[in-house]
Amino acid sequence: MKKQMIVITTFATVLMSAWSAQAQQAGLSDYYLAPVEAEIQASKLANNLANGQANMPDTVAGTWLTQSGSLEVQIGNCGQSVCGKVSKVNDAANVSNMTAMGSTATPVSAIPVLGKTIMEGFTPIGVATWSGTIFNRADGQTYACQMRMLSPTELEVTAYKDKPENGRSQVWTRVSNTVTAQK
Repeated sequence: MKKQMIVITTFATVLMSAWSAQAQQAGLSDYYLAPVEAEIQASKLANNLANGQANMPDTVAGTWLTQSGSLEVQIGNCGQSVCGKVSKVNDAANVSNMTAMGSTATPVSAIPVLGKTIMEGFTPIGVATWSGTIFNRADGQTYACQMRMLSPTELEVTAYKDKPENGRSQVWTRVSNTVTAQK
């Protein structure tokens, strides 16, 4: 067990360094807390791995900005699973990058989205990876979905019909770790 903790701690330290360096290379001045945030997230991940809880929802909990920048989605616990609710609409005219998969798109303005739970039933399927469903406001359809933490500040969201590798992916950016009760 002690040997496993050393390996996990080393892994967490490497992740922390990589995330910190990535923020600094990007030249993002508002990421001055990135090393601290990365250390907190890496520490949580190391503790969760050590306790056999690599998919604790608190690693993904928080508010996330979609790749298009049109929505902020608050992700958190919903009973036994993880879900996401639209907490802010930044640009009602901007259609999601997860365009219709073989369907005719419904105008965004015709689909009320603020306060809507668009991500449901997410359960762990691997390390920092969950599977559930997502509502796509671009076409009004619900798709199977996987989300995977790429770093403490990046979440890959993949919507698909048959297999994830045939789906469409976005990288969402963390806005905050603050989460209020879901549903």
